[in-house]
Amino acid sequence: MPGKHVRFSTQNTVYPPVPGLSHSVLTDNSSSGLYTPPSYYNVLPGPTHNAPRRSYTDPQAGKARAHNLLAYRSAPLITYDLTLPPSAISTHYHGLSSAGMSEPAVYPPQSTLTITTPHLPWSVVVAASNNRRYVTVADVLSALYHGLRTNITSAEFASLGSEKLMRRVTAAYTARYTRLKGHRGYEHEKASGVKRVDYLMGCTELRGLTPTSRVGVWRLHVA
Repeated sequence: MPGKHVRFSTQNTVYPPVPGLSHSVLTDNSSSGLYTPPSYYNVLPGPTHNAPRRSYTDPQAGKARAHNLLAYRSAPLITYDLTLPPSAISTHYHGLSSAGMSEPAVYPPQSTLTITTPHLPWSVVVAASNNRRYVTVADVLSALYHGLRTNITSAEFASLGSEKLMRRVTAAYTARYTRLKGHRGYEHEKASGVKRVDYLMGCTELRGLTPTSRVGVWRLHVA
């Protein structure tokens, strides 16, 4: 049974992002050793039974767009594994700067955003930081990391409803802490238990955001 190998914790643990962007973030960092999910995680599960549903269409939603750094594309401008803090971002884009991270995450700018995906039963609410009037690119990246680091409960795990999904979530959790074996933080990461990011079942590469039919609600794309 998958539950024999799963740990749950009531304490959410996050590694805070480094303020601003380091030099390594602004240059080609293709050899940084970012974790690549195993090949058998190449297909996400279908939408969960309690995922948020769209209820109406807003005529202005088609005019909304995400910042270029967050816009959905097959080859995003930034490379980001959502299991890692935003300080681990790398890029081949030479025009990236720390100033760009402080620009509005979406246009028109909004003071709060809700990010959803049909593959998770939870949404991530992003609020503007530092008394700004709008959510920034950095706000989105930080909120996604912290939101997906939230621990799940045994009841939430049971609500997956099938042993196949439980095994895949357990495998993602195991892969997440196993990559730290031999390094500081391995035991802590293992003991901290299953987190929401594990529900992506290894598909944790950020591909970007697209607007939905609901004002202020954006869809998260991963691969």
